[in-house]
Amino acid sequence: MIGTITAAESVTEIDLVTGRKVTRLTDGRSNCYALYYFTTSITPDGRYLVFHSERSGSVQLYRLDLQTGAIGQLTDGHTADAGWAVWCEWHLGGIYNHLSAIHPQTGEVTYFEDGEIRGTDVASFANRRVAMLPAGRMPIGQAAFSPDGRWFGYIHADEAAFRALLSKREADTRAGTFSWNRDHHHVFRNAIGATLAVVDTATGEQRTVIATDYHFHHVLFVDNETILLNHPKGCAGMWVVKLDGSGVEHLRPATAPGAHGAAVNHQVVTARGIAYEATVDTARGERQTWFGIFDPESGEFSEKLLPVDGYVHTGFDPAGRFAFIENAGARHELLTVHRARAPGGPLETRLLRTLMSPAHDDQRHHAHPFLAPDRRRLYFTDWSAEGFAQVCAMDVADLVAVADAG
Repeated sequence: MIGTITAAESVTEIDLVTGRKVTRLTDGRSNCYALYYFTTSITPDGRYLVFHSERSGSVQLYRLDLQTGAIGQLTDGHTADAGWAVWCEWHLGGIYNHLSAIHPQTGEVTYFEDGEIRGTDVASFANRRVAMLPAGRMPIGQAAFSPDGRWFGYIHADEAAFRALLSKREADTRAGTFSWNRDHHHVFRNAIGATLAVVDTATGEQRTVIATDYHFHHVLFVDNETILLNHPKGCAGMWVVKLDGSGVEHLRPATAPGAHGAAVNHQVVTARGIAYEATVDTARGERQTWFGIFDPESGEFSEKLLPVDGYVHTGFDPAGRFAFIENAGARHELLTVHRARAPGGPLETRLLRTLMSPAHDDQRHHAHPFLAPDRRRLYFTDWSAEGFAQVCAMDVADLVAVADAG
């Protein structure tokens, strides 16, 4: 129940290859994973890390005291089939996973349960209803707060239609008529409309920003008036819209000069611009991945080829100075990214950690790495010896100091 506190579970080891100190912060025969890494998982005072855990048999949010390691339960939801079904396991009960966000000033974590938007104060455990979703709608994408904390942005869709579409996709997958290539997935996306809404955090009032005839996800705020989203209709990429619904623009499409025909897959908003990776499959069936920075003011971008062979997530450093990625290829690994040695050559990468978890489509087993606000620890998800996802932290203070000085 909300407010229950249990003892610390952390175990620390030294990585035998890199010599770095790595702490597994959670343990047990259940999956644990941080909030979706595009937004922060750490409260504004730096005291608590908020994470999902399935230890109760359903998905709930918990806080981890970063001073003591003690774990406290923040939610007690009972929604059926609340998993982020677009890219993860659907049949998970509890609260809607991967969709929660922490208020940048108050430290309240906002989440979805049935038809409600709810919030729990991470320090006090005080729980409340923030707002109701429109009747017959369900949340379907990652949510976020504006930098000033005034707006909570989220995505919703028709619940009956979306659940029917998911059931059909399951049946088609079993029949062998659906596969996770981009063509099939974009047909799936184009079959369900989505609506971007914002909630005024002071009054609880909400309004529609934009409604589309296709599915999109990942709410991020570029600034207090501009929202960044994935993906445009029929393709991967990133697009923006103003709070009043104006200014819709596909940023750095694959057809842009200098884009190499590569489409943006993941992006994070940093103080130095939007960091992203973009991918393209060559005529020989090989994947190429480009690491880039987009300037939202000028519309200009610069990017370099990454020497990797797998599926990449661009790591999240809010300051935009420490570059790192998750690469799920022949090995599942965390890598730092450095300037090319030769003019015009690919970037250089160096190993941070070889992960125990295999490359996996289920979001709960992605590493989703992000740098802590204190710029000393890199947080990520990896398996325990039992094969369950756990929240981990690695000491990278020395590497960050070099990046910050450069």
